[in-house]
Amino acid sequence: MIIVDNVGFTYPSGVEAIKGISLVINDGEFIAIMGQNGAGKTTLVKHFNGLLKPTSGTILVDNVETTKTTIATLSKSVGFVFQNPDHQLFSETVEEEIAFALKNFGFEQETVEKQVTWALNLLSLEQYRKTSPFMLSGGERKRVALASVLAWNPKILILDEPTIGQDHEQKERLRQFILQLQSGQNHCRCHT
Repeated sequence: MIIVDNVGFTYPSGVEAIKGISLVINDGEFIAIMGQNGAGKTTLVKHFNGLLKPTSGTILVDNVETTKTTIATLSKSVGFVFQNPDHQLFSETVEEEIAFALKNFGFEQETVEKQVTWALNLLSLEQYRKTSPFMLSGGERKRVALASVLAWNPKILILDEPTIGQDHEQKERLRQFILQLQSGQNHCRCHT
């Protein structure tokens, strides 16, 4: 569950990005946060895993106040797929990218290998296993970023503009996958 109580955020430059936001996202809910460019959608959801800390108000994720814990702790249960995959990707191969969080979270090697293969197959990336993510198209890099988060099965999944750079077939596949996540698991899934 995510509880947002009268949250505001002002960037160091003085730009007030969000003000007075309150909402509750219950476990199992699937929501879309919509609005014009610059409305504060991404700023808001970056608070859910601690990438940003509110300048006013409070955010609780599973009863933990985000200002009183670390990004590392929150990221174990809150997966965030950035709008621009180049802000997320850094490993030398697709396989290493997907395995990175799993290894950092302490999963056993057998589980890491199983989850990497599962994520590669899920998002039609198996042929790129040993390829640098930076050699792939924008849409393929977006799928690698998604695979790298899905691999550890976070309780909460935030997708920031998930269809940017995807062709029609991949958009439809992603839509079907999101619907499967929402109907098949009792977890909160969010996207902007």
